[in-house]
This record gives sequence, structure tokens and C-alpha cells, in this order.
Amino acid sequence: MKKSLLRTVLRKEVVGLARITVIILAVFLFLLEFGFRSDDATAQLLDQLSYGLVIAAAFVTLGSLMRTSLRQQHVRKAELIWFFAALLLIFIKPAGIAVWHHAYHWPNLVFLLGFIFIELSRLELGRNSTLFNPALLFTTSFVLIIAIGTALFLLPKAGTRHITLIEALFTSTSAVCVTGLSVIDVSKDLTFAGQCVLLFLIQIGGLGVMTFTSFFAFFFKGRTSLEEQLRIRDIANTSLVNARSFITQVILFTIGVELIGTGFIYYSVPSTAFANTGDHLFFSVFHAISAFNNAGFSTMSAGMYEPVLRYNYGLMWIIGLLLIFGGLGFGIIFNFSKYVRLWIRERIKRFFTGTPCQRHPRLVNLGSRMALQVTVILIAVGTMAVMVFEWNGALVEHQSWWGRISTAFFTGITPRTAGFNVVDYGLLSVPTLMVTLLLMYIGASPGSTGGGIKTTTFAVATLNIFATARGRRRIEYGGREISNLSTRRAFAAIVLSLIFLGLSITVIASLEKDLPLMPIAFECFSAFSTVGLTMNLTPHLGDAARVALVVVMFVGRVSALTLLVGVLRQVQTTPYRYPKEDILIN
Repeated sequence: MKKSLLRTVLRKEVVGLARITVIILAVFLFLLEFGFRSDDATAQLLDQLSYGLVIAAAFVTLGSLMRTSLRQQHVRKAELIWFFAALLLIFIKPAGIAVWHHAYHWPNLVFLLGFIFIELSRLELGRNSTLFNPALLFTTSFVLIIAIGTALFLLPKAGTRHITLIEALFTSTSAVCVTGLSVIDVSKDLTFAGQCVLLFLIQIGGLGVMTFTSFFAFFFKGRTSLEEQLRIRDIANTSLVNARSFITQVILFTIGVELIGTGFIYYSVPSTAFANTGDHLFFSVFHAISAFNNAGFSTMSAGMYEPVLRYNYGLMWIIGLLLIFGGLGFGIIFNFSKYVRLWIRERIKRFFTGTPCQRHPRLVNLGSRMALQVTVILIAVGTMAVMVFEWNGALVEHQSWWGRISTAFFTGITPRTAGFNVVDYGLLSVPTLMVTLLLMYIGASPGSTGGGIKTTTFAVATLNIFATARGRRRIEYGGREISNLSTRRAFAAIVLSLIFLGLSITVIASLEKDLPLMPIAFECFSAFSTVGLTMNLTPHLGDAARVALVVVMFVGRVSALTLLVGVLRQVQTTPYRYPKEDILIN
């Protein structure tokens, strides 16, 4: 009995050691591949190392499959597929396929990257409830990925020139926080490997590190503990029952929308603007991911302001729709898609069978309706404001009505955390800039890839103002009463954001005494709301001001309220209540 237990423990330790060894070597391989790969001899050595690691990963996966099948009496299909993918990579190389002969290391690297995510996802999301509450775990994940991104940008092969530590930190933070502000020229200062790192950070930052690790955990770990499911529920802001399906839907929906966006962008931009098909395809993929995640980064030096892009009105509408989908929030999209599916199904059923349609009351929840209505209002306000204030200004260079309307629409939606620009914001009128500041401050919807105080926060605060003015004790909307907790959270988020914005503007203004206040305020609002628009100020800031903006971007992405919740221990209930007393407000 004791010998059998000892053998089991030793076997588990050996498998665990092998898994950790493969992960460490794979990370080391990525550092060499993207950071130091240069001559043919080094390239050949790295190719052999990647091939060997794929073989080792296949054995580790096989061991995991055998242990799972013996212990749980079933085989996990996702892990089995991954094992067969490893076998395919192992046996194709000796076959000597012509295409594989020159580029077989790329599939190996993709496989090993997935292997790292899979193995890391097997770890618990944190056992100490005090140190790893959802808010602190969410914040820590962003700090970790920013640090990794900074290190990757410092690798020699990431840039065409030497990238300083402050530049690497700023770029990594801007990518992970899907802001879009940049102190470097992405098209000239980053190599293809550096741009791939940037794209990876945008995707991870837009959806959240915990979303990716949770997705891999669901499929390759086979099960999750109740503690992990509770954490995922809190991070994803969904119910415990729907946590798994929600994470899966987020990943699949994101990949699907980005693939569709890539196709439309590819055919909307002429191939004559690129040196080859590869550059054209990478441009399409990069901008689809950047747009959906509301990042605002571009592989063009002037971004969307490049002449080949800023007069391409079809591209504006494609990018604009991707921005709107990314800024709506996954919960809202899935909520409305469920309603639409049931609506269509009932109409088809009535058409063929003649049975009356069933009603599904309250299928679309209050938050989804509120966020969608505010989004439509803000898009209309932003578009109309640009058309009114810039008709004889920034829109003059567009000769046709269609061109002016398209440019106004695009300029009206980008302040809501998108960051792409088809106009020069340094030349806009003051009224347009003030409307832009308001749109940046409100931002996108909760649960989306965007930032800002969120549309529902703005809506709840506005409804509370009108309810107070009318002398009502309750806030009512859409036949429902908004809870007191939602109202308190909304005003806490607004007050904290205004305090932090005031402090950030003061700090940067004191560091950059020669710069006017308006561009500084615009920059701080843009960084806090993870927008990425600038009045041509970012490249001219000193290192101290750049570090201050890094803090602003980070706090804006994770939200000041989340940071406060993560630091302070929450007390749910208290066994006493003090007497109430009114305070004179005005």
C-alpha cells in the first residue's frame, strides 16, 4: 500500500517536473526566437529546439491524458485534439514538405504558446481569499502582463532602434490597457516581431488575462473548483451557472468578429498600398484586432490619418462598426442576440405551423437596454456635434456629402475609447474638443474592451439627478427600480475618477510647465478613458510625465473603484445601525 502510494507520488512529481521544464524551455525559446535570432546557424539551432520541445510537450500531454482516463474514466476531447496536433507537427517535418521546409518553426511556436497557456491554466486562480479577491486578482493580472510586455519590447529584435525602458513601459501599458497613446512610431521603430508582441498584448489586454486563462482551464483542465468558478463569476460579472458558457462565448465571438473584420478590411484597402500580400494581410489582421479591442494602434505612421486611409470611407464604416461592437460589451451583445434568436424562431414557427408566438418578458435585462440606448444617443450626439462645429473646418477637405457624413460619424464614435483619428485633433475647434472630452469621459459600456466611467454609470447618475430634482426617493427606469447599491457605485466611480483626473492633470502640468493646459487635460482624459487620441502632445512629453501617464492609463483601465475594492477589505454586513440624520447639501 505504502509502495503504491509512493510510486504514485513520485510519478506525479516527475510529470510535474517535466511540465515545468518544458514551460521554462519554451519561454526561453520565445525569448531567443523573437529577441536574438539572427544568423542561419542560430536559426537552425532554434528550429531544432522548437521541434524537440514539441516532442516533449506531446509526451507531457499524453501522460496527462492517460492519468485522466484512468482516474476519471473518460478522455478530454480538447486535450486529445491538442495531442494529435503535436503528432502532426512531429511527423510532418521528416516528410520533407516544401512549404514546411522553410517555415515549420512557426506552427511549432504557435503550438508551444498554446501549450504554455494550457499548462498555466491548470493552476488554481489563487487559494488565499484575502490576498486574491477578484478585484486584486484582476489588477495583478494586468500588472503581470504589462511587465512581460515591457521585457519583450526591450529585446534587441523587437525594435529597429534601441527602445528605452520608459518607451517600452509606456508602449506595453498602452497596449495592455488598450489605450493607443504611443511615444514611438509603430511602423518604423518596431520590427515585425515587435508588432506581433504589440498585437498580442492588445488582444490579451482587451479581453483580460483571466478570460484567456479561464477559457483554457475549462477546456484542458477538464474541471474547475468551486472557488475558481466563483472568482470567474465575479471577474466576468455573470452568474455562477453561466460562467463557463460566458467565457467560451466571449472567446469564440471575439475570434469570429475579428476574422470577419479582417476579411472586410482586406478587400476595402487597395493592395497597391502594400509591398506584398503578406503586409496587406497583416495590416488587416492588426487593424481588425486593434479596432475590436478599441486600442487605436495602427501599423501606419500617421494611423488612419494617412491619405490612403482617411479618404477611404468604406474602411471608416468597417472600423467604426468594429469599434461599436467592441465597446458595447459582451454581456449586452449576448443578451440581445438571445432575444433576436428567439424572436426569429417564434416568427418562423408561426409561419409554418400557425401557432401564436410565445412572449419572453424581460429577456433583455435593464442594464443591456440602458447601455444600448445611451450608446445610440452618444453616437448621434458625437456625429451631429462634429458636423455642426467642423462643417467648415476639419470636414472641408472631404468634398462629397457622403465623405463628410462618414468622417463625422467616425470622429464622433472614436472618442468613446477607440483612439483612431481621421482628422487632426490639434486643429479642431474648442466646442468640438469639449464634446470630445465628454465622450471620452463617459466611454464604453461595462464588460466591454473599452474604458471610461461607462455608459450605465453615466445613465444612473443622470437619472438620479432628475429623480432628486423631482423630489422622488426612488430611481425608476423601464418599469424597474434601480437599486441603491447601483446608485452608490455610480457616484463613487464618478467622484473617484474626477479626483484622479484632477490630480493627474495637476501633476503633468507641474512637470511640463511650458505646455498649455488644454492639450494636457485632453491627454489625461484620453489616457484615463483608454482612448488614445492626442493633440500631438504625447511624443513631446518628458520621461517623468510619461511615467505619470502610465499610471493614469493603468488606473483608467482597471478603474479606481476596482483598485479601492482590491485594497480595502469589504464588510458585507454589520450587526448595528446608527440613527439617520439629514445633511444640508445646498
